[in-house]
Formats: sequence, C-alpha cells, structure tokens
Amino acid sequence: MSSRAVTAEPASPARTDGSPDPPASAYWEIGGHPNFLLSVDERVIAARERLGQVADTSLTVVLCGERGVGKEILARGIHDLSSRASRPLASLNCYAIPSAAIERELFDGGDGGKLEAVGGGTLYIHGIESLPAELSERLREWKRQRAADGSEPRFVLSCEQPSLGNSALDKLEKEWGAVGGAVRIEVPPLRDRPEDVPLLANHILQKYGTFYGSKIRVLRTGFVKFLQGYRWPGNVRELERVIRRFLVIEDEETIREELGSKKGPGGSTDEEILDSGLPLKQMVARVVARIESQAIERALQAAKWNKKRAAADLEISYKSLLNKVKRYEIEA
Repeated sequence: MSSRAVTAEPASPARTDGSPDPPASAYWEIGGHPNFLLSVDERVIAARERLGQVADTSLTVVLCGERGVGKEILARGIHDLSSRASRPLASLNCYAIPSAAIERELFDGGDGGKLEAVGGGTLYIHGIESLPAELSERLREWKRQRAADGSEPRFVLSCEQPSLGNSALDKLEKEWGAVGGAVRIEVPPLRDRPEDVPLLANHILQKYGTFYGSKIRVLRTGFVKFLQGYRWPGNVRELERVIRRFLVIEDEETIREELGSKKGPGGSTDEEILDSGLPLKQMVARVVARIESQAIERALQAAKWNKKRAAADLEISYKSLLNKVKRYEIEA
C-alpha cells in the first residue's frame, strides 16, 4: 500500500463531560493504513493490498460490505492516498434522501451540484444500489463526456453487500467498468473474523486512550474473549464505539451487560439464546427484539431510509420508530 503521508493531526479539543469526538485523522494508522483494515484475515489483507494498488488510478472503485465495516473511511483513504488528495472530496448518501433530491444534489437541475463542485477530486456515492437506473445511466454518461477532456472526478461507490446477490454486484461492476474501468473491493463482516477483534480493540484503545485521559493500556484477556464472542452487528464502527465508551467509564461489567442486552437483536441464533441459561421471559424478549430490529431495518431499506415512510409501512408512530432505531443502533 502507498506510504503517502497523511496530514498532521490537529490538536485535540479539551475533553468535556460530553466526550467530544477525536480528530478525524485519528482514523488513520501510522503508514497510511485505515484502522478499519487492520487485520490478520487473508480477505482483508487482500482488500488492503487492492486498495493500495488502485488508490492513485482513475478507476472507479466499488466498495462492498455491511454497515460499519468502514466503507466511508476507505473512500477517504482512496482519496487521501491519490494524487487528487489536494482536491475536493464530496460524498452523497443515497439511503438518506429521496431520488429527486439525489438528482438535485448531483446535477443541481443542470450540470452543477456536487459533480461540478468536486471538479477533478473524488466523489463518494454511498448506497449506489439505491440510485435509480435512469439516474445511474445519466451519471455514467456524464462521466463519459467529461473523460474526454480529463476533467471528471474519481468515483468511489459503495453498496450494502447483504442486500445484493453476486449477479447484481457483477452487473454493477460491469456497468461502471464500461466507463473507464472499475474494480470491486469487498470487506467481510467482523463476526466472520473474530481473530481481528483483539488486534482492533487494543489498537482503538491505544488510539483513544490519551484523548480520554485513561490510564488503561491493554485490555484484559477475559474481556477480549468476551468481545470475540459478540457478533458485532455494527462491525468495526460498533467496536470502536464500545472501546471509546469503555475508556470513559472504565467498567468491564457495564460493557458486558450492555452488549449482552443487545446480543439478541444483534443476530444471536435461536440455539445461542436457548443455551444462554436465561429465564424464559428474557429468552422470548431477545427473540422478539431480534425479529423487530430485522423488520425495522428491512422496512428502512425498502423505503430507501425514509423514516416517515418506513414508520407508515410498519404501522407504528414516527417517534416509536426513532426510539427503536436508536435502541438497536440501526444506521444507513
């Protein structure tokens, strides 16, 4: 992977009771590797090598993976490790806004919008599978026209892999590959690589320890094994939140209880719940919570993350949906 220097980290703001976010550059490991790609898993190592190979090219990159594996950070990495690093980086989340708004964001009613503003920089489009077919074709045609004079931006696209089959991914890569070439980079979920949990957890601990004023320098073996047994529905993003919270409260038992209460919604199997030794009432509650969280996420995806429409489809109030989305940590 390229060893292009990353910009110096700005001074950290003074910590307050609100626990402010660390600087954005804290996402980066020494040498330019994104934290989210620290791994001993062969698949992630291959993805990291591929990222380094294509970063400083004009190829369109299609990033595939579940929520929280770090697609947005990888998109920034591709930009930062390329010769376009000094130019703008713009992003568009197709899950968060309706189709009409997507068109305005991109083209601004004509040939402006983000496409014009980003110039020869990088445009990151999150949720490319939610982009209407006609708008996707218009975007590719715009890229073809601009490629003639070399003024088009670099495109980095991402998709939620679980919602697409291999044939759909192949089609997506082929369509964009026909416009200057494309390469697909897939990142497996954290639950499929538990051997990465100790590496990532302790790295995150070191990264944020000073920022939060914690004297903890390493996680206890028993606590790490507990973290390895959790399914991490939010992937590395969730692991980062958990370790940051641990650094603030410095209480393993509280973290264990919090993750234990979310394990059902996070994807525990019926067998795991039956073997949990919990009272029947709690077992039933976990099964119900798991199904409820999955139903809400499906409704949000079907509604293209329009929460009011999803609430109507589920026949629950908008406020109730917001509370459940927060409880289950469902994110676009």
